[in-house]
Amino acid sequence: MTPMRGIGIAVFCFSFILFCSFTYGQPECDLKKDKDGIKVFTCKSDSSKFRSLVAEFDLENTSLETLEDFMWDVDNYVNWQYDMVQSDLIRKLNDHEMIYRTEIDAPWPVDDREQIVKFHIDKSHAPGQLIFYINSSTYDYPPKEGVIRVPYSRASWHVIKNGSSLRVKYSMKIDPGGYVPPMLVNLAMAEGPYVSFLNLKRMIEKR
Repeated sequence: MTPMRGIGIAVFCFSFILFCSFTYGQPECDLKKDKDGIKVFTCKSDSSKFRSLVAEFDLENTSLETLEDFMWDVDNYVNWQYDMVQSDLIRKLNDHEMIYRTEIDAPWPVDDREQIVKFHIDKSHAPGQLIFYINSSTYDYPPKEGVIRVPYSRASWHVIKNGSSLRVKYSMKIDPGGYVPPMLVNLAMAEGPYVSFLNLKRMIEKR
């Protein structure tokens, strides 16, 4: 566990990269970050004390195949996802699905979190589109002492080819489990996504 960072107690929530569908124009969503081509919103949730997260950004001069390859590279997640200290492939199920584990170094005094998730790629939509689903899994994997396992998360990346670039729409719902003050999570959860997506853009666009 590292000392408290200035970004705040909730930044770790993003690092699980979990997404679901939202409408950006709904009045219950507030724009929290608009910088470097990355917009991050938080939205009121009727079913959770934690606000949901929505983001959108473009990947310049990037193909669907390049992004897909990038997302399969679980070992590389620690190099661009904020505060992620471990990412391991547990099992590749087929050419569209895998199970993996991530561990997040949460700011003190919050306990670190781990997540076991199922990753699925859906290519059944219109040409030039794909969706990544990243949801919490009940896969039987031994817990790590001193780390809280996230009990619930749902996620998707909706990716659309736009000329030589990709338009990415992202959203997230999560219950981090254990004790995390909801007010602090909701205040700070926008900074982590911004930093992580900026890292992603810099890494993938220079390929």
